[in-house]
Amino acid sequence: MGCEFCEAAASNSVGTLIVDCMVKSVGRQLVYFCRFHDNVEKLREKKRELADARDRLLHKIEDAKSQLLQIENDVQNLQSRADETLSDLGTLEEEIQLNKRCLNWCPNWSWRYQLSKKAMKKIQDISELLDKFGQLGPVGYPAPTALPTIDFLCSKEIVFSKSSETAFYQIIEALKDENINMTGLWGMGGVGKTTLAREVGSQGQKLNLFDKVVITVVSQKPNFERIQDQIAQYIGFDMKNEQGRRSEQELWLRLKNEPRILIILDDIWESINLKEKIGIPIGDDHKGCKVLLTTRRKRVCQIMECRPVVQLDCLDDDEAWTLFEKKAGLDDFSDDSIKTPAKKIVKKCGGLPIAIIPLASALKGKTNCYEWEAAYRRLEGRRLTEIEDVNKENAYVCLEASFDYLKNTETKTCFLLCSLFPEDDEIYVENLVGYAWGLELYKGMDSIKDVRSEVLASIEILKNSGLLLDCGERHVKMHDVVRQFALWIASSRKEISFGTVETLPMDESFKHYTAISFETDQTDELPKRVGFPYLKLLLLGSFMETSSEFFEGMKALQVCALKDQLISLAAFKFNMNLRTLYLIDCELSDISMLGKLKTLHILSLSRSDITKLPTEAGDLEKLRLLDLSYCHELRRITPNLIRRLSNLEELYLHGCSSLKWATEYSTKSERYSSLSELNLLPKLVVISLDISSEHLLDGFLFRRLRSFDVCIGIRRELRYGKRYLETCPISRSLRIYKSVDACKQLFEDVESLQLNGVEGHPNLIPSLDLGFSTLTSLDLRWCHSMQCLIDASKQQVPITKLCNLRKLSLSYMFDLEEMCNAPQPQGFLQKLEEVIVSNCDKMQVLFPIAESRSIEQGPSRHLSLQNLKIVETERCKNLKYIFPVANSLGQLHTLKIKSCSQLEDIIQDRQAAYKCLLQSLREVSLIDLPQLKGRDLNDIILTQSSLQKLEVHNCPQLAHFIILTTLKELVFGKMTNEQLSNLHSCKYVELEQDQTSSQHHPLPICFPNMTLIDILECGSLKSLFPIIVAQGSSKKLNVPNLQILKIKRCFRMEEIFQDSQVSTISFQCLREVQVIECNELKFLFPMCVANSLGKLQTLKIERCFGMEEIIQDLQVSSSISLQCLREVQVRECYKLKFLFPICVANSLGKLRTLKIERCFGMEEIIQHSQVSTISFQCLWEVQVTKCNNLKYLFPTCVAGSLGQLQILKIESCSQLQDIIQGPEMFISMAQGLARLNAVELINLPQLKGRDRNDIVLTSPSLRVLKVRDCPQLTPFIIPTNIQELEFSEMTEKKQISNVTVAEWRGGTSISNFEELFEYSGYNLSTLRVIGLYKLTELRVIWSGPIQVEHFQNLTQLVVHNYRRLRYIFSPVIARNLPQLWDLDISDCEELEQIIEKDQTPSQHHLQPICFPNLCWITIINCENLKCLFPITLANGGLPKLYRLVLRRLSKLEQVFDGDESNVSKDEEKVMHLPRLTYLQLDDLPNLVSFSPVGYHFVFQSLRCLKVKACPNVTTRFSVDSKQSAHAKAQASQSIDEIIVEESATAQETVWPIGSDIEWTK
Repeated sequence: MGCEFCEAAASNSVGTLIVDCMVKSVGRQLVYFCRFHDNVEKLREKKRELADARDRLLHKIEDAKSQLLQIENDVQNLQSRADETLSDLGTLEEEIQLNKRCLNWCPNWSWRYQLSKKAMKKIQDISELLDKFGQLGPVGYPAPTALPTIDFLCSKEIVFSKSSETAFYQIIEALKDENINMTGLWGMGGVGKTTLAREVGSQGQKLNLFDKVVITVVSQKPNFERIQDQIAQYIGFDMKNEQGRRSEQELWLRLKNEPRILIILDDIWESINLKEKIGIPIGDDHKGCKVLLTTRRKRVCQIMECRPVVQLDCLDDDEAWTLFEKKAGLDDFSDDSIKTPAKKIVKKCGGLPIAIIPLASALKGKTNCYEWEAAYRRLEGRRLTEIEDVNKENAYVCLEASFDYLKNTETKTCFLLCSLFPEDDEIYVENLVGYAWGLELYKGMDSIKDVRSEVLASIEILKNSGLLLDCGERHVKMHDVVRQFALWIASSRKEISFGTVETLPMDESFKHYTAISFETDQTDELPKRVGFPYLKLLLLGSFMETSSEFFEGMKALQVCALKDQLISLAAFKFNMNLRTLYLIDCELSDISMLGKLKTLHILSLSRSDITKLPTEAGDLEKLRLLDLSYCHELRRITPNLIRRLSNLEELYLHGCSSLKWATEYSTKSERYSSLSELNLLPKLVVISLDISSEHLLDGFLFRRLRSFDVCIGIRRELRYGKRYLETCPISRSLRIYKSVDACKQLFEDVESLQLNGVEGHPNLIPSLDLGFSTLTSLDLRWCHSMQCLIDASKQQVPITKLCNLRKLSLSYMFDLEEMCNAPQPQGFLQKLEEVIVSNCDKMQVLFPIAESRSIEQGPSRHLSLQNLKIVETERCKNLKYIFPVANSLGQLHTLKIKSCSQLEDIIQDRQAAYKCLLQSLREVSLIDLPQLKGRDLNDIILTQSSLQKLEVHNCPQLAHFIILTTLKELVFGKMTNEQLSNLHSCKYVELEQDQTSSQHHPLPICFPNMTLIDILECGSLKSLFPIIVAQGSSKKLNVPNLQILKIKRCFRMEEIFQDSQVSTISFQCLREVQVIECNELKFLFPMCVANSLGKLQTLKIERCFGMEEIIQDLQVSSSISLQCLREVQVRECYKLKFLFPICVANSLGKLRTLKIERCFGMEEIIQHSQVSTISFQCLWEVQVTKCNNLKYLFPTCVAGSLGQLQILKIESCSQLQDIIQGPEMFISMAQGLARLNAVELINLPQLKGRDRNDIVLTSPSLRVLKVRDCPQLTPFIIPTNIQELEFSEMTEKKQISNVTVAEWRGGTSISNFEELFEYSGYNLSTLRVIGLYKLTELRVIWSGPIQVEHFQNLTQLVVHNYRRLRYIFSPVIARNLPQLWDLDISDCEELEQIIEKDQTPSQHHLQPICFPNLCWITIINCENLKCLFPITLANGGLPKLYRLVLRRLSKLEQVFDGDESNVSKDEEKVMHLPRLTYLQLDDLPNLVSFSPVGYHFVFQSLRCLKVKACPNVTTRFSVDSKQSAHAKAQASQSIDEIIVEESATAQETVWPIGSDIEWTK
């Protein structure tokens, strides 16, 4: 009962529950039905709200992206959900619309229920989305890459140069070094620093050196907040916060969170504290943060302690052309008419990218060659900014910024003064010192020393700013583009007004200039009496005669520098403010006028022709500097003159080889100045002298001088380089021969000492113990008795000597045994940097052995050579060791030992050898060392990781040596069989293991850094790649970066590259190959090697008598490219039948030079040349000599591609018939030789004329033509624009034919070698040089009614070996040779007259014969010549005659012939040859007189007179007191009368009539 109750109860409850749920569910379902329309309407409203919210969000996203912000992820998700929801709503609405249409006809309640339910669900989803839209924060955030990435900034067309590549790797290596935190890159403006820095940044990321790279520009006026903002943006950090702006410390802390970051600070001008000013942590603050800075000022890098300081130089010529080609859109196929001026433009740019790029971009796309030529002319005329499309701001903005940044006016003026020197000139800083003093540039400076210091400081600033280039000691250079900029600045800014004059007449604007440099050779057009009222500085070069009138209007002139001028000192009488006067290499007159220039402070007459310094020079009371250096003719300085120059600070008299001083034996009549006068100059601090010991009088003492350069008894080495002739006032140098007592008081302060031939002193110290405390350079030569430098054996206390010595040179010291006998002085040689020892036969150890002491004596004193860098030893036959130990050779970089026959080891102490650290050693040269042993000790030297160049020649005991694989240059000579067998290589890390093993494995030898291999006289070497030796062992030698290969005198070498072994070896970097005297070599390259020679530029083969071909077994179908080959020289390869096969010739488009000599078997230059065309478009020079089987030079297929050919020389090719093969070439060659400039055809018996070869001879550009012994070359054609013409041995009658020349050829037919120029129609107005040799049929050079103006430019005439020639010039021609300067005639046996006697009516004599520029006359061995010229010609007709030589003229009676009746017996007629300096009359047996009686010749400039074997001459030669020479013909009179007349004159030297004379001035 209970159970049933329970069951009933349970059943009732469940039923109630089910009914309740069903009622509620039905209610909800009814809602869907009842509210269907409301739900649909509410859904539409929600959709509009969502669409509006989504659109607002899209607007925010677009705005964020425009600000380079990154979009938050939740924002992107919300946008995606909104888009999806709106898309779903579109589908639902379509269903609802369909339901409505259906309900009108057939209601479907189930469908209606479903749609209403979906609408309700979407409404709920949209509400949730709208809530999230309402809660949404900022949609974007700043990205770490908000600024352009370094890859974006990096140039995609960067052109690496040698300089930039070197700089790049230096910087990369520095960035890898964890101990380096800041690296500096400096160079002149526009050189490419920014581009390179960006490339470093890009590669730094790619090499995984940094996670982030930041670049920011600092600029001249840095904005530190902008710099901080840029850095912060790169790392996703905002420098702004709620309080305003974050501090540098906060950026510093944020950067410390970046584990690896590189910050590039571009264009820094001054030192910056990176931590305080910007907030950059470096060094110990943060090892992972590194800085690369770029600057134009080296000093910035130094102050900011950059390591390393890397300089970026300009591009070389090839690199500049590559960059220009790329930017201008040029290639190998561009027209030559454009490439020619383009290359000249690139040359003018001087490798400076800032000039190359705008020019190339401006000219890109221009196809008219005239536009390119015009651009070059503007560039040459320093008008870069006038070239179309070149903006001056772009061209000069970098340089102008550097110029404007210079702090003071003085430095700017120094920079502008440098622009006045000639282009590419090496500017001597001392010249700037003189100019600065003369212009009073540095106010308040009272000594030249102080001004010099200021100028040097300015120069350093300019060099460190990249505005000047350093080119050696005390010399600078100005880049061409920088010079153009400087001149542009000087002319465009009114306050400066500097300029150069290149053409005359001058522009009116120059009248207002304050400084002018003349760079013109228009010698006869210098302005006269033109006012230059503001001119303070004048520079004038090039040889010319300058008149006084030129200087009249220069009242303000303070500085005048003239070079190579003919000038009278009277010209400066108008310049009363002149302070600095340089007259260098000048011919001076009126030298006594010096005394009038009382305002002079600096006077240089260096290399001038003065013979004495006149008394009047003593009136120059204000003179501070006097330079008479290298005045070779200066013999005397007037006594008591020097002592009057009381303000003199600097005196330069070196190189005055003829200057004499008073000695104790001098007489009063000799009137020489005494050196004791120098002691009376209170301000003298600098002096240079060349004297003999006899000039040093007893009691004479040099006062304490700041600088001196004194040679006593030593003739100064005469070197003609510009620098050797300049004055250097900063050294303290003393050179003495034999007598050391002469200047002992100078020893204490001497810096550079040379003792030559000093004897009687067993040592330098203490025998000559005079201090030497400041000695830095010591040179001892031929001091036979000297056994050591320092004898310390008797010293009780160690002395300190030679502790500052930096350079030591010992030569021919045959008794020298050692430098110092123990004990060594303290600090001995501690600063020594360079040692050069030769011919010291008794030395056994170069450096002294370290002193060893007992414990009681204290610690040992070791020789320290810690600063030693260079050691060179030669011909020391007893030398056994170089170094006793090697524990202090860390700076040694060069070791050269040659011809030391007993040398056993380089380092004596073998125990120390293994501890040897030579980490700086770069170059080792071991030559002719027969006892030098290998292994152990010397292997360590040869395997230093720093070693770059190794030269080993004839060291037979060095049987087993190891070569480090990092070598760059390897030179072998006279290697034995055993040495070649034991050649072994190792990497540096293998060295220690390798030294302990005697087993050598035949592993491939790879030298990845090797760029040069030079093999000399390895007689057993049969092959180089691989090395094959007699024992049969072989090792593969791989040198992937080899650039230069030289092999000489390897007589048994059969092949350089063994074909079977080199298939995997590439020579893609090989640029130069030289093979000389390898007689067994039959070919040069196998095919597999030839395929990899794409960069080969130079090929030279000499005396390889067995060579049959250059490339082995080359098939016609092969394709070998030598596309970079530029120069080919082949000499004495007797079996070589051809040079290039056709498959190679097709790739020779860049070949420039081709020289072939004595290849007797060569039949053709190009083999199998039956193809349509071969391009030699760059061929510039061709020389072929003694190739007897060659019948033609080039095949027809080359004819049309010789447009660049300029030089063609062919000699002694006995079978050569044509220069270019085939008759069809005539058409193709019509325009093909447009640039042919010089042609030489010598000894070509089969070379024919007509058509083909006439094309060569009549090239429109031909300037030089030389033809000798070409008998078949008929008729002979020459172009009318020829400049130099030489004929020799044209003897065949067949060449005397008369053929009309077609006008298009522009040629002139030489139809008659009996009368050379007989046709009036000739137009040879450009002809400058005529050389005529062995034209045995020639009777007349000029004949007929010739147009005289056609020879107006003739400068040189040479006539040798003519049998029939009777005279040289007709009177008409003689009157019209205004430019002739050299006349050379010899071996003309029938020559009677130089100028034919005038047969024309007397009225034509109104124009006298004159040779206004004739300087040299040489007449030799013309046995019928009776006189040289008519006497009328001597009267002003030879104003510039410089040298007259007459020899072996057996019938010559008078030099100048004339009628004696025209001269009054009571009055002689004086004739002047004002420039004649050399007169030689030799072997003239019938010479009676120099001129007719009554004529008196004066030679005021004569320096040398030679009269020999003229027994019948009656002319009296003499020299007067002013050193002017005279020649006066004597009438017949008694000897007594002559003696009386001679004694009555004031002449110093009179020679007896008819005597031999040899006199020099």
